[in-house]
Amino acid sequence: MARDAARRRNLFIGTGEGVLAMPWAFLTAPGNFVIAALLTQFYGLDKPTYGLVVSLPAWCNAAQIFVLPWLARFLTPKDLALGMGWLNIGLWTMLAMVLPYLPTDDTPGVARLFVLFFLVSSLSQAFLSVGWTSWVREWVPRRLRGQYFGVRNRWLNASTVVFLLASLLLFRRDEKALWPFQIMIGVAVVMRYGSLVWQHGIRTHNEHLDVVGHGWLAQLRETLAAPGLARFILFAAWVSFWLAFTGPFVPVFTFEELGLTPGNFSVLVILATVSGFFGWWFWGRQMDLRGCLPVLTAGLVLWEMQNYLWVILNRDNVWLLYPMWVTGGFVATAYFAASFNLLLKLVPASSKVTGVSVHLALTSLTAGVAPIVAGLLLAHFLEAGMGIAAYRWGFAIRPTAVLAGLFLLRGLREPRRSSSTSIAAGFRTIRQLLTAQSAAFLAATLPMLKMRPRRRP
Repeated sequence: MARDAARRRNLFIGTGEGVLAMPWAFLTAPGNFVIAALLTQFYGLDKPTYGLVVSLPAWCNAAQIFVLPWLARFLTPKDLALGMGWLNIGLWTMLAMVLPYLPTDDTPGVARLFVLFFLVSSLSQAFLSVGWTSWVREWVPRRLRGQYFGVRNRWLNASTVVFLLASLLLFRRDEKALWPFQIMIGVAVVMRYGSLVWQHGIRTHNEHLDVVGHGWLAQLRETLAAPGLARFILFAAWVSFWLAFTGPFVPVFTFEELGLTPGNFSVLVILATVSGFFGWWFWGRQMDLRGCLPVLTAGLVLWEMQNYLWVILNRDNVWLLYPMWVTGGFVATAYFAASFNLLLKLVPASSKVTGVSVHLALTSLTAGVAPIVAGLLLAHFLEAGMGIAAYRWGFAIRPTAVLAGLFLLRGLREPRRSSSTSIAAGFRTIRQLLTAQSAAFLAATLPMLKMRPRRRP
């Protein structure tokens, strides 16, 4: 009885601290619309520097794979989750305090400061995510994970919507001042502080769970030999590149070319968050009935076809953004959830950690390169006088390239085994990319769709 009571307490704390951490989780991805407005509109970072800043989380996700085996000798998953959490919250506290003293007319100096800040912040968050993903498996029983994280995700979505509504009210008061950014960061820091304090109340019996698997080279060989897995990882890396190529510059485009404000943009994110909630439920049922590959293909085609509308957007038809965000929020969940479950079906059961790590490394590398390349190209074409056409070319290339990538999946056979699991570390890069496109409904959730073996009709 005492053990059951402790388990219920842990699950309650896990949900509560997640709700408190959501504003922080949203703001710490440098490509979200709040940070994009702060860096590009208030402090005037140029496009290449902004692209570099946005790419840092992806580079850090790739780098931690090589550092983690050494770090895991000295730290437990709980140490990583809590220690890196306190380091990260300390960094953001300092940022909130020094923002008023940063000069807006010294762009090179301020740019270097932001690059350094987001580099350290992204590193700490990469290690934190690995620690938390491993630690959570200690105190959430396997048989309850699907149901527990499904309920937890609903509360996290609600927390995201409330935070975005608050940001809408703040930015409508004064959208050109610094104080709304300070308040939002300050609120996120205070709530994250409460989240970390609450996390210390989680009690487990085994606090030395391995973060990395043993026999890594043997598992790597087994992973690469798994039918269809290498091709799927190549496809995921290709898609990640193009998500990162245009995604971080979507808020910048809407601010500079369409005349939207951060307050307007928060409305779009709220719409996507609400529609994404229904998307999780609908596409989860479709995967149970039809499998992951059909859902992945359908979701990606619908998502990218509507993204062609970016090519024709201007200040006269800016209203199109509202139905685009509603439909985009609904169909994007299909790609995200189906990709996650398909990866876990393709990875051999004995080397899931290695398979997910390889997926994370390659998707992180491509996602790290893309915004840097995009920022350099955008700056070059804007200086050449192309104006809004520079953005439109990128918006036309992205869906075309993503849809062409579906040919990599031709002939791929989907295993019929269940993919229910708790490993979500491999999709941190994709979630950060979606945050950069202000798709908070995906970035805020841990995909825990419990899949059953698909029946033949």
